[in-house]
Amino acid sequence: MKRTSDRSLAKPLEKYGQKRSFTRTPEPEPAVPAQRRGPLLFIVQKHAARRLHYDFRLELDGVLKSWAIPKGPSLQAGERRLAVEVEDHPYDYASFEGVIPEKNYGAGNVIVWDCGVYSPDEGGEYSFDDRAEAEERLRRELKQGKLSIFLRGIKLKGSFALVRTSTDNQWLLIKHKDRFVGGDDLLAHNTSVLTGDTLDDVAESDNRERLAAMELAPAGPNERLPNELAPMLAEPGQNLESDPRWSFEPKLDGYRIIAFIDGESVYLQSRRGQDYTKLFPEVVAELKAQCIGSMILDGEIVALDADGRPSFNAMQNRAQVKSPKELAEAQRQSPVIYICFDLLHFAGINLRGATYEQRRRYLSQCLLTGPHLQLIHSSDDAEQLHEASLAAGFEGTVAKRKDSVYQAGRRSPHWLKYKSVTTTEFVVGGFTKGKGRRVALGALVLGFWNKDRLQYVGHVGSGFNEASLNDVYRKLTALVSKTNPFSTKPPLNGPATWLEPKLVAEVSFEAWTEEGYLRAPVFLRLRDDIDPESVTNGPTKKKARAKATPKNDIQSVLEQLETKSNRLDLSVSHGTGTTRIKLTNLDREYWPADPEARTPAVTKREYLRYLAGISPYMLPHLRDRPLTLIRMPEGIGGERFFQKHWDQERPEFVDVVTTFSEHVGGAHDYILAHNLPTLLWLGQLGTLEFHVWHSRAQVARDSISKSEDYSSSLEAMQASVLNYPDYLVFDIDPYIYSGLEAKGAEPEYNKKGFAMGKRVAFWINDLLKQMSLRAVVKTSGKTGLHVFVPIERTVTFDEARSICEMVGRHILQQHPRDVTMEWATQKRTGKIFIDYNMNVRGKTLNVAYSPRGVPGAPVSMPLTWEELEAAEPGHFTLRNVLARLEKTGDRWHDVLSAKQSLAKAFGSKGRN
Repeated sequence: MKRTSDRSLAKPLEKYGQKRSFTRTPEPEPAVPAQRRGPLLFIVQKHAARRLHYDFRLELDGVLKSWAIPKGPSLQAGERRLAVEVEDHPYDYASFEGVIPEKNYGAGNVIVWDCGVYSPDEGGEYSFDDRAEAEERLRRELKQGKLSIFLRGIKLKGSFALVRTSTDNQWLLIKHKDRFVGGDDLLAHNTSVLTGDTLDDVAESDNRERLAAMELAPAGPNERLPNELAPMLAEPGQNLESDPRWSFEPKLDGYRIIAFIDGESVYLQSRRGQDYTKLFPEVVAELKAQCIGSMILDGEIVALDADGRPSFNAMQNRAQVKSPKELAEAQRQSPVIYICFDLLHFAGINLRGATYEQRRRYLSQCLLTGPHLQLIHSSDDAEQLHEASLAAGFEGTVAKRKDSVYQAGRRSPHWLKYKSVTTTEFVVGGFTKGKGRRVALGALVLGFWNKDRLQYVGHVGSGFNEASLNDVYRKLTALVSKTNPFSTKPPLNGPATWLEPKLVAEVSFEAWTEEGYLRAPVFLRLRDDIDPESVTNGPTKKKARAKATPKNDIQSVLEQLETKSNRLDLSVSHGTGTTRIKLTNLDREYWPADPEARTPAVTKREYLRYLAGISPYMLPHLRDRPLTLIRMPEGIGGERFFQKHWDQERPEFVDVVTTFSEHVGGAHDYILAHNLPTLLWLGQLGTLEFHVWHSRAQVARDSISKSEDYSSSLEAMQASVLNYPDYLVFDIDPYIYSGLEAKGAEPEYNKKGFAMGKRVAFWINDLLKQMSLRAVVKTSGKTGLHVFVPIERTVTFDEARSICEMVGRHILQQHPRDVTMEWATQKRTGKIFIDYNMNVRGKTLNVAYSPRGVPGAPVSMPLTWEELEAAEPGHFTLRNVLARLEKTGDRWHDVLSAKQSLAKAFGSKGRN
């Protein structure tokens, strides 16, 4: 790319150049790029200088206008973040990642935390497609000291205000209220959007290959919006395996669609060039909300069945509707999602000549997703993605060369498709009636022998032609029986004709569902050569979760952590085999030494040893519970953040649960800690506290709800098993101050406060005993106590909260001088606060044996009531808990097996 060194053009960069010596820093020298076209670039760089901050930069007139934001940007509507205006930076600085050496201005590590394009958006008017107009508007707003801008980044999207205060160089960055607000864990996404590196990774990389700043956001030749485009097609692949030159996506089972957006006009073109716009109004509505003049997307529309899984049959049914009434019903019965995997044109720019890797970045930036418009997942791990793709109900995997351009209308070897289909035999135990067929056969009802019981696995109605239909029906009618041969009544949509189980059908199918049914079965043929009694082809068992980690696996981890190296590729056994976890900065001090207490520092290495050793005790309490992470990657003295949702790449051994959030809106993934590798991976990420829900995403005998639909809607979540807690919870917080606290701070630990907290815990326990309820107790690890009552999952969180409030009010009435339930903090002083509002879905407390991110490395410790008498929080630390457990065992080993019936408890109380 040409640069200009004309001093008049470079004048805005004089201050930048004066502050730096370019023989001693790898930062780019002052230069203004020539011939920039397309939308304006924005960039956010995370910068660990003397103080960690985020550099927010906007391209304008050939340079990057720059602000330092100490706390980083926020997606909370109206939240004001200080932004200190600094000197203009050269455009090439946008892609700078690396280390600014000591004794240089801004010394420290830098990564590109986010990047994308932006436009002024005052009055709802956008100028993505008109660079000159955008810059003219921005100059005017900059002079006035108030910018309203719309960001399309990978992490930041939506409308923001940048407002100058009375001090010349101090501004405020404020998120406007729009559909992109929400989320409390934005800064938890701490990796580079270009390389995936963290600030620590940058420090350990000497020879970094920099991406050209011109590649950060959509760039290419100008073009008018084409009227039509034929999609690029994939060739069949042979052997699927990971390769750094390729990226991998799920192969979807829907309708291939090219979407053309021209302002408010949207056109959906099928693979065969047909107009499908009227068939999918919910997709069209979200495409109209893209806030762009011109855009072309390539993707696939998939329909979801009643279970929320992709269904080609449901897709075909959607495509056959004719009347508006049928369409409205189809939208309710078979919702669709347009899953986008390519961006071919944006804001008047032809992107088809860009590489797949570049187009993927541009798509991540520019697509404004919604419930019916999503970005496809991609990965460099072929095997892991293929397994996940099949488990999700997709057809297989598509591999794409990262350096390939988009070849419209061509089947190219640069895109390869891999489909995976399973074929096996099943016993035919019945059939349903068909509709619209000459022969009264709808579907075969299938099963397999499990000892002496015929177990239902699904029904198959596709794959027949007229000849096979007649032949099969003739054989079925000879075996009609009045008796259901299956061990249970199959969940069919209509009546069935039962058969003597003497026929065997061979079918192909994609995978087993979690319920043990066939996914997408297709009839192939009857097999007269196979004995029905020999058919025992059932679903494979699920991987066991959260089992106690075998001691030999723990010992292997401990031995590997004996290394003196600061880095380690740790080999860990799990489930189906062995995995490797990249560990870095093993000598980093997570808990610094405490000279007064004479305790040495706890390093990351020692912390990982603790997680390995504690895993047999801690994992059972983590199992199936949505996990909130308290991360402190630099240790307890550094930056810390609260991370609920996980929408980043994760290793294959890490499980998640998708839940609907009424606060954030929509469905989000939570981590589930089911195995030792997950614990160690989270430790590597700097997770120093593990906070969990009080309910489990697992149906069992004690749960009155049998629903595992946590994500489709708020109503579904409320009806699911996750809305029924395992415990009644009392969070006991002393508000008795030590006198050492800063003004407005929470109470520090002191013996008087903790002794009073213990007394209140005993009062609660005594009252619960009168109600015939057994309670268990643990230290919080800080100043308080947690009292749990294990219960059968027959009451909702709202009902549990009411019960705990009733108990708390009774204690308050008896001890008004010592106990409070006031919400105003200032009214709690000198008393013990009983917090019954922890009995709310989504509220969390630190799990048993979780460390706390405070000096001394204390641990939240389960105790007997006798042990509580003499206990103090400092008695239980990361260094001594394992030795204690070897002697005493887990005091909470039976909290999930020894459940109590509230109905019986309250009945008993009523009889006293």
